[in-house]
Amino acid sequence: MDIKHLEYFTTIVENNFNLSQSAKTLLISQPGLTKFIKEFENKEDVQLFVRSKGRLVDLTPIGKEFYENALLVLTQYNKLMEDLRINKETIKGTIRVGIPPVILTVLFKKAIPQFIVQNPNIQLEIVEAGAYELQKMLLLQEIDIAFLIDPIITNNIQSKTVVEDQAVVVFNKNHRFTNYEGPISYSNLANERIILLNSTFMIHHQIKKNFQVANITPHIFFESGAWDLLASMCESLDIITILPAPIVPHYSENTLLSRPITPYFSWTVKICQLENVYHSHLVEFVEEFFIDFFKN
Repeated sequence: MDIKHLEYFTTIVENNFNLSQSAKTLLISQPGLTKFIKEFENKEDVQLFVRSKGRLVDLTPIGKEFYENALLVLTQYNKLMEDLRINKETIKGTIRVGIPPVILTVLFKKAIPQFIVQNPNIQLEIVEAGAYELQKMLLLQEIDIAFLIDPIITNNIQSKTVVEDQAVVVFNKNHRFTNYEGPISYSNLANERIILLNSTFMIHHQIKKNFQVANITPHIFFESGAWDLLASMCESLDIITILPAPIVPHYSENTLLSRPITPYFSWTVKICQLENVYHSHLVEFVEEFFIDFFKN
């Protein structure tokens, strides 16, 4: 028996066991209501109603107890649904969301406008900073939510994946890698002049670690906090950079090419909250919005 069936049962009692009137109230057929009663009593091997000459006239002792419990369940259910509707309609306030610059530029140019249009009562404050700074701000509760690149090195942070992609080697059409069809290994990069995002970006430290594991010392001669500057330099110079794959289509029309790296270089974005603290309905609502946005 589900909520709908509990409503059937209590409506019959409230209409003085008049099945015809109960069926009209419930907008179902009387034979359907009669069938429901019979099937439920047979299935549960109980008798809820006292019958006289084939008509329902009262509740049995078991039926009376069941009726009292059914009213309690329905009251709780109706309150639950009412609270849900109220929260959905009245949710408002200000929320501070931390986003690293590269993620903000690449992933959020559609997500943020859509959020603002759909939620005019919520003030979205974007804090743009590097991964380490955002993790510190999250721990100090200076921001409510942060979008961070995996791995997340700070304890007490809970996370959910929103985007799964990879980092790639980026170069111009005249570079020798244009003729490569498969993934590029770190040994292939050993003699390349490389420009990278600076140490405020998590991907910087991942790249350095991957070269170290491959026992290769890369020729890194320039670092910047602006991915568009790196892309522009690759466009005009015989150099390479390593960037998240979603960046490449955002730069310019067919001026840059990219190849995946082997071993596979994962680039995963997670939405993060501080663990073991109370999170308001507003925080949960915003988190759910962005998870659904990127899922769809």
